[in-house]
Amino acid sequence: MIISLDKLNRKETDKIDLNFSQKIDTINYCENTYKIASPLNLIGKISRNNKGYYIDADVSFEMIDNCARCLDEVKVPIEYAIEGFLVKADFDEDEFEDYDAFIIDGDEVNLLDIIGQTLIFNLPGQSLCKEDCKGLCQGCGANLNRETCACSQIANDEDEIDPRFAKLKDLFKND
Repeated sequence: MIISLDKLNRKETDKIDLNFSQKIDTINYCENTYKIASPLNLIGKISRNNKGYYIDADVSFEMIDNCARCLDEVKVPIEYAIEGFLVKADFDEDEFEDYDAFIIDGDEVNLLDIIGQTLIFNLPGQSLCKEDCKGLCQGCGANLNRETCACSQIANDEDEIDPRFAKLKDLFKND
């Protein structure tokens, strides 16, 4: 998804409309690889104003992540807006301190790089396969959504008391 800014540079047009739907397997950013399960959709525009080039676009796709409780793969819908200026590497940071600034090289914009930079801020805190996911057994590691636990998790509470706190159990004994 590389866009040329030549028409904006030559002032042949005031904006470049963006309307992409492309199947992409992964997005890489900061040594992380994010698997994409659906076509990546991007709709918006790049326009020229008094500060430079401004991108305003909406991104949507499904990402494959692992459930935070049972570690099964789950498809997570991702939708967010990208808004900010496209700037050269030597830009004045004070001028853009209230805006997002995306550094571009030359007269082309790689939209996948911008999506990668903004994705990390738009990921959910945790992904769950379902709200009532039971997770993994702490003893044997069995997925409790699919099978019953095979370990002896029914151990006596006294067997698992930290010896440093053993004397405290006497406080709750009834005479």
